[in-house]
Amino acid sequence: MTSPIPKGTIIPPPGRPSWGGGEDLPLLYLGWGQRDFAKEPLAIHHDLGTNYYIILSGEIIVNTGFSEHIVRGPVALLFDPACAFGIGQSKSAVVEILVWIWEGEPVLPELRPVVGGFQVMNLRASSVAALTEFHVRCRNEVALADAQLPRTLAALRELLEVEILRGNHPATAEDEMRWKLARTWMAGNLAIHAPVPALCDYLRMSASTLHRFFRARTGLSPGAYFRQAKTEEARRLIREEGWQVKAVAYHLGYRHANDLSRALAEK
Repeated sequence: MTSPIPKGTIIPPPGRPSWGGGEDLPLLYLGWGQRDFAKEPLAIHHDLGTNYYIILSGEIIVNTGFSEHIVRGPVALLFDPACAFGIGQSKSAVVEILVWIWEGEPVLPELRPVVGGFQVMNLRASSVAALTEFHVRCRNEVALADAQLPRTLAALRELLEVEILRGNHPATAEDEMRWKLARTWMAGNLAIHAPVPALCDYLRMSASTLHRFFRARTGLSPGAYFRQAKTEEARRLIREEGWQVKAVAYHLGYRHANDLSRALAEK
């Protein structure tokens, strides 16, 4: 598909993979592949839209005309339309990049650079695959060029921004969210008879990963933690709600009331 390159965008040399959008689309430009900015530096310029540069691997120097910033991948850079910038390297080396230029400012406020400036978002290695997939999906969508293209591009832009924001958060924050989800799921499924496989499916974890996940936080296996939570809920229902042991056993999925009585007698 051949489309006009938006005015103000630096046109890459012939043969370099890129795509220039049409006037009625929110996506103005796509670029991807390997670059050597020492041999072919990007001159200081500014574009009509917000530049999203994903440096998958390698090191670049961002030049604003007033200062230089060394940036190492994997990292995301977002340039405000009013930001004049160029890209170079201190020595010849291959850099793997993905580029989007979108009309207007980012959808997510957290990603909006200051007017006339840019911001750098460090990325976890796990984000690289997702961002690469979003770039491929954008290329596939523009190739379709149907009536739904503006909608799909808008949706992909928001997904792209969410992944950049997610990739900038430390892994510990993601683990804390999973831990909260795990505990909430267990509290709502205390009557289930095979909790570990079901929880693995819910969290999209293997059994071994789930085991390490629980051991690191509680010192217990997932099964032992589940049994403990189940017993604690049984004690609460009997002590605070006045339930009979038989009713609690039925409510929490014990096969027999005696099984609950034995669990309550432990510890």
